[in-house]
Amino acid sequence: HNFRAKLQPYEETLRVWRVLENYVDQGVIRHLGIVSVHDKDYLTKLHKDARIKPAIIQNRFHSNRGYDIKLRPVMFEELGIKADQLFWILTGSSGGKVRNNDVVRGIAEKKGVSPQVLLYSFTMELGGTPLIGTKRVDHMQEDVNALVTHKLKWEREDLLAMASVINKDLIQ
Repeated sequence: HNFRAKLQPYEETLRVWRVLENYVDQGVIRHLGIVSVHDKDYLTKLHKDARIKPAIIQNRFHSNRGYDIKLRPVMFEELGIKADQLFWILTGSSGGKVRNNDVVRGIAEKKGVSPQVLLYSFTMELGGTPLIGTKRVDHMQEDVNALVTHKLKWEREDLLAMASVINKDLIQ
């Protein structure tokens, strides 16, 4: 199913979910997740109806989805979803606007990273796991080095400044 194109009818999603639950029972699949669900009621219903609860959600980090600001507390606090995988971070609505912003460039320079790495790190501070789509080995090495090996330290003022560029409601 192509969940990216549009949300599938709930009954069809649940039917497929039931099949996948059997694979978890057999040890073929370890965790189940869903992609491109930005609707709180849909996700909550799936969680309620599923025998094996969604452990992962994979959503676009995009302004037209409100960056899932209202969905995040539901995912983590109410439903116990373990992984929030974010994609389209650099190429979506936030990417170009953010990478080329003077505030972001200033924070990136202060931290000694590229604006791209800064944006990935920021999404991690929000509780997300950025899915890096580069095909270039040097970019992947830079990203992994900055995000895993030398994790950036964030001051609250920098978090608020980043949020002000993307969406001020990302940081409370």
